[in-house]
Amino acid sequence: LFHERNPIAPTTKYSSKKELLFDTKDGTGLKSEYGLACARSTAPGRSQGLHFLHVSELAYFPGNADELLDGLMSCFPADPAGTEAYEESTGNGYGNRFQRDVFNAYCEGKYPYYAENGIPYAWKNPKDNWVLIFIPWFAHELYRREFDNEGQKAEFSEKVKLKVFNKDLMSWEDSEETKLINLYGVSLEQLHWRQWTIENTFKGRVQKFQQEFPTTVVESFLSQGSNIYPAELCDIVQAGCKAPILIGDVVDRMGKTKIRPNPYGHFSLWSKPKADQVYFMTVDSGGGKNERQKREKTDPDPSCIDVWDRVSGEQVAQWHGHIQYDLIADVAELVGNLYNRATACVELMNHGYTVVAGLKAKKYPMYENKPNEPGWLTTGRSKPQMVDGLYEGARDGSLQIRCMETVAEMRTFVEENGHYNAESGCHDERVDTAGMASQMMKLLPWRAKGKRNEVSLGDYRSKNIPQSTGYVEVRL
Repeated sequence: LFHERNPIAPTTKYSSKKELLFDTKDGTGLKSEYGLACARSTAPGRSQGLHFLHVSELAYFPGNADELLDGLMSCFPADPAGTEAYEESTGNGYGNRFQRDVFNAYCEGKYPYYAENGIPYAWKNPKDNWVLIFIPWFAHELYRREFDNEGQKAEFSEKVKLKVFNKDLMSWEDSEETKLINLYGVSLEQLHWRQWTIENTFKGRVQKFQQEFPTTVVESFLSQGSNIYPAELCDIVQAGCKAPILIGDVVDRMGKTKIRPNPYGHFSLWSKPKADQVYFMTVDSGGGKNERQKREKTDPDPSCIDVWDRVSGEQVAQWHGHIQYDLIADVAELVGNLYNRATACVELMNHGYTVVAGLKAKKYPMYENKPNEPGWLTTGRSKPQMVDGLYEGARDGSLQIRCMETVAEMRTFVEENGHYNAESGCHDERVDTAGMASQMMKLLPWRAKGKRNEVSLGDYRSKNIPQSTGYVEVRL
């Protein structure tokens, strides 16, 4: 069809159902062609030189998708100039090649690439050249349904304004339609079409509509497990998130922690350290592979260090990224020194024991699960406490999450067969550090250590005593 409509179409040399070769008028040939291949084959494109590639409905490819895509991508020339590759699909759950590629480019929405009227439609991971383009259902002009008369429209308008009771949050809140109007400016005609499609096409199955006609990237992928943190709760928490006031890398300069500005750095800061405040850190070393990651050949989780205000429960800073595990303790000390040598709570999973050993050698203050046994032990008993504690803290505001990526991980955190994990192809290290923070808010003392004595936070607030000088002072 492209060839037939092309106003400058070259001469056809050969045409079949799977090939279209081009020629010149003198018969010397263009050495250019269109080719079509079936996803059931594992060798399409091999030994060819590709310049343009369109992979359609990748999420529905059979189990050989990785082998097929790896073979195709290796057919591009070493110099990518003048080449284009597209992966296109409707979502089909988690764990497939398409979902992993989407989330790799999406980066939990951290790097918007293109937006209109404040709504992002594309994202780009700075580590590669792939761009994720997402077209929500409301961007299509055809997805609207007119009302029979103004009376019907007025009745529909009043209906969507009604509050609905959320059993998860035990509160009355705006309807889903009202949220769509407020967030994206969706019209009543578009909502009318949405309601009709849910009722008639999907027989009332809202989740199926969300997969086929998603509003957000995450909504495109129907969860196989039971989502722990409902979308309504995540929406509320996300409303409290904000952009960091500083992004960069933490470095040591003459024994003091400094932040070297870098828009793609691992360290994000939301609130500057205060000399008279008490902070604590939660540390997930990452690394290690569970059975699912081994089976799907996905990378281990990155490391994450969260810093929290002990009084308000506010998330004030975060370090996140891949690093050699023997260096995590060094980074944790740098971050902790910035915040008055904040007490470190280290999860004793995978390489957590290495981190604890490193901090112990530095005589760095740590939370102890038992006397002289530093670290937080995640077990079948403590994991549900972390999960439920984060739910409670997010709901009542005792934890004030500022990181958008933390909320993004909450949206894809599920319970499956009695186990709590991120959905296949997603991460949960930020959920773990936030879950530990919910427990530290209950377990760590409400006091700060000075050089000579221990004082309550109430004394600090009343300013009846001088500030402690037992910490490294850092000015930002």
